[in-house]
Amino acid sequence: HVDTSAWEFFDLRAKNRDDTEDQVLRDVITAGARLKAIFKEPTITPTADQVKRLGLKKAWGSPNGAMRRGWNGITISRDTI
Repeated sequence: HVDTSAWEFFDLRAKNRDDTEDQVLRDVITAGARLKAIFKEPTITPTADQVKRLGLKKAWGSPNGAMRRGWNGITISRDTI
């Protein structure tokens, strides 16, 4: 049994990153630095076609790259929980 009641949840879908001007990603980076651990599901870095189709303002960069930079190069595991 894993108690997830104290977990913090962030919506990193491309549309939410667009809607928040990527504030949600900055919040994730801050939380990861504070908590020293994060579980992250796969996300996309939208292509030009996806930007158009999803109605995004722009193709937001890789969240994984931003997290690595924000956490001084800490590895992001791609294992599913």
